[in-house]
Amino acid sequence: MKGDRGAALLIVLWLLVLVSALGVGMSGTTRTESYLARNLVEEARARHLAQAGVYHAILTLLDPRESPRPVLDGAEVHSLELHDAKLRWRVRDECGKLDLNTGWGGLVVALLAAHGEERAFEIGQAILDWRDPDGRRRLHGAEDDDYAAAGLPYGARDGLFETIEELQQVRGMTAGLYQRLAPDVTVDCLAAGVDPLAASPVVLASIPGLDPAAIDAFLRARGAVAAGDRVAPIPALGARSRYLEASPGQVYDIVSIAELPSGARVAWQAVVWLTDDPTRPFLFRSWHRAAAGVFGRDDRSAASANPGPGRPM
Repeated sequence: MKGDRGAALLIVLWLLVLVSALGVGMSGTTRTESYLARNLVEEARARHLAQAGVYHAILTLLDPRESPRPVLDGAEVHSLELHDAKLRWRVRDECGKLDLNTGWGGLVVALLAAHGEERAFEIGQAILDWRDPDGRRRLHGAEDDDYAAAGLPYGARDGLFETIEELQQVRGMTAGLYQRLAPDVTVDCLAAGVDPLAASPVVLASIPGLDPAAIDAFLRARGAVAAGDRVAPIPALGARSRYLEASPGQVYDIVSIAELPSGARVAWQAVVWLTDDPTRPFLFRSWHRAAAGVFGRDDRSAASANPGPGRPM
């Protein structure tokens, strides 16, 4: 009998140990799931706030009470505190970029060279062969046979670029070159030239015939106006250059970043068309999550924290 009682006591003790282990395991699982749920909630909150920042920027562009800004080159970063979150956004006129479909062919090649590409002429010719409607190969360009010879399962589109991402399919394009080039190209401006008031320093440096010293002086004056330190007109830059073209002010690239105290951080990017239709004043050309470092290293943070007002879809 004593042996039976000892065995029963041992079984009870082992059961207590097992129950305790299960309790500890369940407690750890519950804590992990709680952390995951909280992270998901914070990420969703940051995402919706970043999207709200895009809409805020659009409303500012549409608000007739807002004076037209002479410079929308994407360098000026606006900020707004919203409850415990911080919103930052920047706006760039898409016509400060080179349009892959309508831009001058010479400017396509020059922009590639300005981004340090040694095969600028060859890749530029391939871009022009991609967008033109015929199957005739340009000098050092690329048509269907060239893509087949390279083992690629597609040929030149022989039509307009639908997105800038399509540029990655052009023969000779590398991932590194595309990453450098992407911020300076568009498919939404529909102009042959670029607007110098919204063009990046690299785009301006690619304009044939412009003097580097004149570009530097222009950029300093433009920066002073954008920062509110100067109200005088920005001097003309190569007014006779066919590569410079004033923007109609209809299409903008907007990037918004939301940061929460928890550390959650989401960047959202959109290209928006402003319309003349009061029932639908804007259309989205693109709407997607952006890379965390989309603002780059040369942000010009502005203390413009006033709340203000506040593929087509």
